[in-house]
Amino acid sequence: MLSTRGETYAKAGLANSYLSTPKTPFDKVNKQGVVSFRNAENFLMHDVMLEYIRIQATSSLDHSDLTYHEGPFGSRRLRVAMASHITTYFHPTAPISPDHIIFANGVTSLNALCALSLTDPGDGILLGQPIYGSFNGDLRVPSSCQLIYTPFHGADQFSPDAVARYEEAFLQARETGVTIRALLICNPHNPLGRCYPRETLEALLRFCQKYQIHLISDEVYALSVYGDDDSTDGFVSILSIDPVPLGVDPALIHVLYGMSKDFAASGLRLGCLISRNERFLQAVLSMSRFHWPSHISCSIATAVLEDRDFVESFLQKSRRLLRSQRDLAARVLDEAGIPYVQGAIAGFFLWIDLSKCLDDKIVTSEDGWAAELDLSRRLQQIGVEMSTGYAYHNEVPGWFRVIFSLDEESLKEGLSR
Repeated sequence: MLSTRGETYAKAGLANSYLSTPKTPFDKVNKQGVVSFRNAENFLMHDVMLEYIRIQATSSLDHSDLTYHEGPFGSRRLRVAMASHITTYFHPTAPISPDHIIFANGVTSLNALCALSLTDPGDGILLGQPIYGSFNGDLRVPSSCQLIYTPFHGADQFSPDAVARYEEAFLQARETGVTIRALLICNPHNPLGRCYPRETLEALLRFCQKYQIHLISDEVYALSVYGDDDSTDGFVSILSIDPVPLGVDPALIHVLYGMSKDFAASGLRLGCLISRNERFLQAVLSMSRFHWPSHISCSIATAVLEDRDFVESFLQKSRRLLRSQRDLAARVLDEAGIPYVQGAIAGFFLWIDLSKCLDDKIVTSEDGWAAELDLSRRLQQIGVEMSTGYAYHNEVPGWFRVIFSLDEESLKEGLSR
C-alpha cells in the first residue's frame, strides 16, 4: 500500500507520543495527577513571554502576516533582528549577515534539512553518548543516513582528549564502509547540561577539517546558562572561534538556534540555521518551502528580538529562576542520595543515576536495558514521567533526565515521588 519511504515513516511512529490519551497533570486542584519531567521547556517563563506577546508583539501584526509574505525562510527584518541578537550574545568573530540565516518551523525541521543536504542514504553522522534522543527521528528517518554514536568509557567528553574517541568511532565506521559526513554536538549539552570549553571546540574543528566533515553545533540552550557570574566554564559559541588561524574551512561550520528554549516559546515553532556555506544554504532554501514557518510567529519573534531591553531583562530573570530551581532539585537529590552528573550550568535538566533502583532479577536474567524500562514503568505507576537513558543513547542503563524548569510545587512533588 505504501512506498518504501512511506513504510519507513509509518514504522518510525514519530507522532506516537502525541497520540496517546493525555494524562491529567498534577496541579493545585488535582494532587494525584502526573508530574512530567519529559518535555524540556522553560515553564518558569511562560507567563512573562505570554504577557509580552499579548500586549506588545501582536500589536505589530498587519495584513502582510496573513499572506505568503517574503517566502518560506523568514522575512529580512526577522533575519536582521536575529543577526543582531547573535552578534550581541554569541560574539561571532566574523560579521553575521541576514543572508547567513535561514528560518524554518523549528530546529527539528532544520535537523532534517541538514541530514538531507549533507548525507546520502547510508552515510553517517557522528554523535557522542549520551545525546538528545530525538536526533534519530530528526536525522535518520528522513534521510536514511546512519547515526554513529561515540562512547567515551568514563572519559570527559568535554575535554580536548575526547576528540580521540570521536576519531576512533570515525575510523571504525570507515572500515565498515560508512562515510561520515558530519559531527553533531549539543552546546550546551542535552542532557548533561554542560558547555564545551573553547579548547575542546578548537580541537573538534581541527578534527573536522582533517577529515573534511561538517560540524553542526546545536546551540538552542545558548542563553539558558545559569552558572555563577564568575564561572569560567560558561557558554562559548562555535561562532566565537575564528576558524582561519586554525586552518579550518568556515564552510564546514553550521549553527542551529531558535526561539523554543531561551525564549520559552516552543509553540512559535521557529528555528534558524546560521552558515556561510552558500551551496548548503541554497539547498536548505529550496527545501524550506516544505518547512514554512507561520508569518504570525515570525512577526512575534521579530518584535521580541528587536526589543533588546526586554530580551535582556527576560534572560536575566530566566537565569535567576533556572538557577533557583536547579539548586532546589540538586538539594533534594543530594538529600535522597541520588547521584547526578556534576557541573551542569545550562539547560533545564539534570542527568540522574537511578541504576541502584534497577531490579537485580531482570538485570541478571535479561539485560540492564530491560530493567531500565521496568523502572520507567514503575515510575509512571506512581505518577512520574522521565526520559530514559536508553532513549538518549547512554552507555549504561539506569540513567534518567529530570526537568527542573517546572513550578516549585510540581518540582517538589515529582522529586518527592
